[in-house]
Amino acid sequence: MGHNAALQWVPGHLDLIPSLVERVAQHGWFAMQVPGNLDEPSHTVRRELAAEGPYAEHTEGVATPQAHDAATYLRVLQAAGLEVDAWETTYLHVLQGPDPVFTWVSGTGARPTLQALPGALRARFEVALKGRLRQAYPADARGRVVLHFRRVFAVAHRA
Repeated sequence: MGHNAALQWVPGHLDLIPSLVERVAQHGWFAMQVPGNLDEPSHTVRRELAAEGPYAEHTEGVATPQAHDAATYLRVLQAAGLEVDAWETTYLHVLQGPDPVFTWVSGTGARPTLQALPGALRARFEVALKGRLRQAYPADARGRVVLHFRRVFAVAHRA
């Protein structure tokens, strides 16, 4: 079983799964996980902002994570001849600090977008993104923000 935290960054990764599965030894295992939160404001707000005015020319074609639901991975892995368990889990991450959702996404899904922008424009984008994320994820009276983070898992066995 190998590390699989990058699968969502591989365009068309669903089509690659059969060739990955071919490498699984008899009685071996294949395990994967991908984010299932790509329709959450933490991602949609960034995509919408990146498509606007001065940013779009720099962010067009920038890598963005892609993933499918558990049923899709179940079907693909079964079609490849494996016995499969697939599921989804939603973690409720309680975040604190200044702009905690921005801090979270800037190290993951938003990173390629931020890196594509030149310095001054990146700073302007960050200010706008932080503002929109604060609206989408308001803090409670103690400064806590709850980030719903859904993940999709599949574990498959070659019988």
